[in-house]
Amino acid sequence: MSTVVTDNETSAAPRPQSGQRRVLESLTMRARTTGDKAAARSRLVRRLRIALPVTGLLLVAIFFFSTNSKTGEDARLEDFEDLSAIAEELRMSSPRFSGVDDGGKPFEITASAAIQKPNVKDLVELENPRAVQGEASDTNIVTARSGLYRSDEKILELSDEVTLEHQVGEEVYIFRSPAATVLIDDQIVTSDAGVGGEGPKGETLQADRIKAYHGEGRVVLQGNVRMRIYPKSKPSPQQASDDGPPPLKEGDANQPE
Repeated sequence: MSTVVTDNETSAAPRPQSGQRRVLESLTMRARTTGDKAAARSRLVRRLRIALPVTGLLLVAIFFFSTNSKTGEDARLEDFEDLSAIAEELRMSSPRFSGVDDGGKPFEITASAAIQKPNVKDLVELENPRAVQGEASDTNIVTARSGLYRSDEKILELSDEVTLEHQVGEEVYIFRSPAATVLIDDQIVTSDAGVGGEGPKGETLQADRIKAYHGEGRVVLQGNVRMRIYPKSKPSPQQASDDGPPPLKEGDANQPE
């Protein structure tokens, strides 16, 4: 038995619409990827997996190095790093430091102004300092235009027109020097910057170095020492008579009249 397809059955098969045909015709035909191209793409992907992390590490290293390296601009900026510290300096008017040295004698340090940095608490800059050691008539006074007080060591470093009033016995000598150091616990004033001075009776002296011992009441001068001392003048006969008769010698009171 044979089957005959008529024109009616053929025409009954569905045909694509005109819109769908245009869409299908617009699609481009892509060639199928061959094995060589797939292998090349795999190698590229593997290389990128290695290259990208390495590149990232290099960028991080370059950034770290650039932030820590000191260029000319950074060097100029370093000159202004202490500006914040200057703004944070502590300034005090008419400061006063007092206490007792190792020998039990009181001391007092005053000034017109004091400057202290927060990061160095034991160091104080002084303007017009004045240090007094001892009490009553037994005192040692040192003055200057500027000074530096180390409170932890009880050391006062003075500079610019230093003047020392030192008592030797019952007399007070005045010494002048460009710089001096006061060792409060040792009760000593030293200077290696040259010194000149005078005594209460017009004596003059000059030396390269001086060491004044307040506790012992003596002064040691060293290096090119020059001194001029004026001897005491003998009393005149009139002054001797005004002072009264001379004292009796031993045995005078037992002599008969």
